[in-house]
This record gives sequence, C-alpha cells and structure tokens, in this order.
Amino acid sequence: MADNSESFRNELVSRLINSIPQDQMQNVLNALDATVSGYDISHKPTALITTDGVPEVVKYYLVSKAVENLSKGTLKIYRLRLIDFFNVVKKIPTDIRASDIRSYLFFCQTQRNASDAYRDTIRRILNAFFEWLCANDYTLKNPCASVERIKYQTPQRVPLTAYELEDLRWHCKTIREKALVDFLYSTGVRASECTAVNIADIDWVSRSVVVRHGKGNKRRMVYFNAESELTLRKYLETRSDSSEALFVTSRNPHHRLGIRGLQNEISRISERCSMNAHPHKLRHTFATSGLQGGMSLDKLQALMGHAKPETTLIYAKLDQTDIQREHRRVYS
Repeated sequence: MADNSESFRNELVSRLINSIPQDQMQNVLNALDATVSGYDISHKPTALITTDGVPEVVKYYLVSKAVENLSKGTLKIYRLRLIDFFNVVKKIPTDIRASDIRSYLFFCQTQRNASDAYRDTIRRILNAFFEWLCANDYTLKNPCASVERIKYQTPQRVPLTAYELEDLRWHCKTIREKALVDFLYSTGVRASECTAVNIADIDWVSRSVVVRHGKGNKRRMVYFNAESELTLRKYLETRSDSSEALFVTSRNPHHRLGIRGLQNEISRISERCSMNAHPHKLRHTFATSGLQGGMSLDKLQALMGHAKPETTLIYAKLDQTDIQREHRRVYS
C-alpha cells in the first residue's frame, strides 16, 4: 500500500502547490503525512465508474475501435448496444457475470421481441467489448466467453432475375431514377458508398469511380457499364444545382441524397412493379451476376470491397440451376 500512499501524496501536492503559500506548504505536508499513515489507501479505477449508468471505459473502447477505422455506422451500433446493456444491467464491467448477459439477452427476447439473429449480434458485440477489457487489463476474465452462441437460420438472399431488373428499370419515371438503378447495379456499391460519391470521383474515359469512403474507410475503384454511363450523363444534363454530389434530392434545395432517401427512391420504384427491391438487393444481384458471368472470386471480392472472400460468397451464392448447368458442362 506504500506505493499507493506515495502516489496519493504526490498527486495531492501537485494540486495544492499553486493554491497554498510556499511558507505554509511544509506544515501542510507534515499534517498530510501524519494523516495518511493511519489509512489504507488503494487506487480506484475511475474508468470503470459509470456516468449516467454508462462506464467511462465504453468511451475508451469506442475510441480504440474508431482508430481501427470501423465505419461510423458500426461505431453507432456498438455505442447504442453497450449503452443499453449497462443501463439495463446497472453494474460496472468488473461486476458483470455470464448470468447478467444471459438475463439481458432474455430481456431483449421477451420484452423487446428481438430476433435470434439480433440477439446473437448483441452477444458478439458484448463479447468483443469484454475481450478488449481483458486485453487492456481492465478485467481478468471475459464473462461473455461462456455465453452460448444463439443459433438462427440465415434467410436466403435472392437476387433479382434479368427480367426483374429490366422491369425495375422500365418502371422508373425519371432519368434520375433510372440512373440510380443502373449505377447501383453496375457498380455493386453499398448505399452509403453511393450517396458519398461526388461527380469529380468519376473517370468517364475508363468508366470508373473512386469509392473514398468504403466500409472501414477503405478506398477502392469500381466500374460502371455503358448503359449506366448513358443514364448518368443524361441525368447530370438535367441538373442546375451546384452540388458536388453525384446524386442529389429531387426537390429544391438539391442537397446530397442520403441513405434513407436512396432507400425510399428504390422502394417507390419497386412498388410500381409489385417487387421487393432495395439498394442492397441490387448489390447482391451485381455479385451473383459476376459469378454467373465467370468472374473470379478474388476480383469480385475487390470490386465489392470485402475483407474476406467468405463474405463475397454469402452475398453471391449460386442457385441450383447454375450448379446443374455446370455439372452438365463438365460431366456430360
């Protein structure tokens, strides 16, 4: 405890030195030493103390994840889930047990009707947080390590057929809508990436686009086809605003089109042809078309901006028709 007492004494002196006259300082130090000797002083880990129910260390964790270039969307999800967990459980991290995590997951299931997939996402977020605490010596054990994975069945992603894609284009009422559909399909970009593209990011000669703000802030190059070039040029000719954004809102003032706005645009088009389409479905269609057209997995992975090839396969599973066709080609 001597080290803690000495640290306490030094810190207190540093805070008092500018507020106590020099000729009185020695008397204060003597009194301090006499008082401290009668107490057992230990350091309190202030990072674990809660502010409005949320441990300060949660902020440190999010900063560390931001340094790792996690996207703003992912950081927001982490922040909301961790804040909610500690607000419900009302304990500091060192007091959390596996039973607390299981109780919270059960609470999400029964009181909030959370799906199995969503609850397992929460479990993975908590597990990553407590693993980080262990690695940074805040705690000795990860209480989430013994919490069982929540099994769930991943819904099968179904891409648009060639007919459905053309039907979607046919039901576009404006050249702006058609430009959006063509750009999303031919580039395979995410909704967030599409809304971040500027006109200056386009190279018309190579029909390429620089994606500067991909997932994890990774920069990559994507390409669009001749059909998309045609609709993009026609759309830009209709523009009279001064915005640098490639896609802007349809009404004045023409601000950059946001993610929710983009989703609503595609949703409105798909409703006209009684179809369930959204930006991510066009991205999935891009991936599936790439594999069906013979594109290698590594090149498709690069175009889609995936860190792992397994992710690309999830987005672009071949259906049984493709498998049957390939089997006949090889073994017939």
